[in-house]
Amino acid sequence: MKVTKNRSILKTISYRIVGFINTFLISFFVISYGSENFDATSPFYVALIVFILKMITYYFHERVWNLYKYGRLNQKVIRLRSFFKALTWRLAASTITFISAMFITSNLDWTKSIVIYEIMNGILIYYIHERVWNKIQWGRTKL
Repeated sequence: MKVTKNRSILKTISYRIVGFINTFLISFFVISYGSENFDATSPFYVALIVFILKMITYYFHERVWNLYKYGRLNQKVIRLRSFFKALTWRLAASTITFISAMFITSNLDWTKSIVIYEIMNGILIYYIHERVWNKIQWGRTKL
């Protein structure tokens, strides 16, 4: 089975909407907790930059994984494939979040906290998103 580019695009958009909300909320709580003069623009800009960069990266991550047949059995995708995709995505995503948060906040403690919280819930969010999309047949083609 192979997935179409349209499926990858829609999957990217759906995941990045969830990701934007996640990154914004984490950034909001970390920065508001650690700042005396809290302003919601910093968490918003962190989430916005992360949203844009991860939108592009996520799409290519999906397309690269589409090249590999590992874990695909007769129109089904095994859980281990979803797990490995979650790990490889988390590596790329955490790097993007670290660079973006550091660029916006210039505060290493906030940046580390944002990345750590994102790692903690990001793998689970990604895995659930993968499993939901694995139940949707639209955009899949047989080889």
